[in-house]
Amino acid sequence: MQPVSLFLGVLFLSAGLAAQTSAQGTTQGTPPPPRHQHMMAMQQHMQEMKAQIAKMQANVDQMKANAGKIKDPAVRQQADLDAQMWQMMVDHMQGMQQMMSEHGGTMGPGMRHQMHHPGPGGTAPPPSSEPQ
Repeated sequence: MQPVSLFLGVLFLSAGLAAQTSAQGTTQGTPPPPRHQHMMAMQQHMQEMKAQIAKMQANVDQMKANAGKIKDPAVRQQADLDAQMWQMMVDHMQGMQQMMSEHGGTMGPGMRHQMHHPGPGGTAPPPSSEPQ
């Protein structure tokens, strides 16, 4: 279970670092970078994202292989479920990366709206687990 914890830690640290980086570039005193620099930064970010997804997929493949070696049926089932859940996350990230690359790495207001409120072709967000 330690690889899963490490995986989660890396994921949260990456998200926090990305949030800090984007917040630093949007202060009122700092003008936006020139378009050329912005495009180069987006391309670099896309390459980093691809590499991160590839590493995650390799880890998921290893989880699947390890799960197949487990003798205890209950423990094997839990390991299979863990691997399936991580595979869904990797698939989601691959879809996001694909969408970003198709749109040149930019997300305009329309894309942000579609991500949170999908149309007929999109998927709805998961139901809330909060009691009503």
